[in-house]
Amino acid sequence: MVANEYVALPMDVMQKMLSLAGLKKGETLFVPSCGSGDLLILGAKEYGARGVGIERSRALAGAAREIIREKGLEDMIEIVCDNYLFPRFWAHLGDAENKPYAFRNADVVAYYLSLFIQEQLRSKLEKELREGTRVVSYAFKLMGWEPIKVESVKRDDTEVPIYVFEKGKSF
Repeated sequence: MVANEYVALPMDVMQKMLSLAGLKKGETLFVPSCGSGDLLILGAKEYGARGVGIERSRALAGAAREIIREKGLEDMIEIVCDNYLFPRFWAHLGDAENKPYAFRNADVVAYYLSLFIQEQLRSKLEKELREGTRVVSYAFKLMGWEPIKVESVKRDDTEVPIYVFEKGKSF
């Protein structure tokens, strides 16, 4: 996977990610690099979760908004077209105070990001997330964080891990 390249996840992977994270009705799911919004849509439809997706690509953000509108989920899911590494998403940097898209409002953060991008997010997540917030990562484990759960899904002939971390237990 190339940094900044969107790769759609298969439905069984997304279902396993949200199930392992223990997403519940009324919780808020954040998805950095949300692409076309599939993970957010699944979270809203299957779990009754609110969603915030952040996508750098205008084309993908626009497509996600259109799909969400067509499914009648615009009151549950917000797509922000921006770079989630910018201060506007991080209350501890002073720019996201009382904003619904601040990462500190997440109950679950779910992603399929390269280790390079995850390392850029690490310190922000460690500072920003509330105790008990779960982070679920497909395929890549951040060094220094200890998962509370690890399960695999079969992709072709390979077992690919899904890691679940929890603020206060894993980091």
